[in-house]
Amino acid sequence: MPHSYWQTDRVRIRAFDETDIERLIQTRNERDDNLAWLYDTISLPQTAAKIREDYTEALSTFYKDENCLLVIETLDGEYAGELQVWYTKRPEMYFIFGVYILEKFQGKGLGKDALKLLLDYYFNEKGYNKAEAHVYGFNPASQAFHAKFGFTHEGTLRGRLYSRGKANDVHIYGLLADEFNTRYDHNSWHK
Repeated sequence: MPHSYWQTDRVRIRAFDETDIERLIQTRNERDDNLAWLYDTISLPQTAAKIREDYTEALSTFYKDENCLLVIETLDGEYAGELQVWYTKRPEMYFIFGVYILEKFQGKGLGKDALKLLLDYYFNEKGYNKAEAHVYGFNPASQAFHAKFGFTHEGTLRGRLYSRGKANDVHIYGLLADEFNTRYDHNSWHK
């Protein structure tokens, strides 16, 4: 069977589809306290129709320019998380992304593999020079993930996000294309 550019020996990334929207409808209003902290703010409970409308609209805007919203899944097709590039800037050649991995899949290398696929594409196919992640101060696991991956903590936007009754910091992590390519040899993980 041919090997897809969009998978490693542990993970595959693919576009969102209608079944993913239905899954989100089922889980959106049931997120636990830990998961709610991954989002910028807490939302009021919403109807299935409103959630479907929001995600359908988001999908139509995500694929404009070079933005994307992708599903991270195991090789047997189990949903493991999401990747998104929500801001691209040319001619400055940088982009801002986010990554989310379900708790049961954290620490297994799926997030790392998925991010390598995404960065390889944006750096080595699209010609971008820099990737940025904006990480909430209340998410130390994401801060550790980005540091371990090879990102540099470039600064902190103090008090940038108001949620849970207080102002929270947003940490900026950056990685340059040459840093990525030096650290991750494309041929060693991408078949």
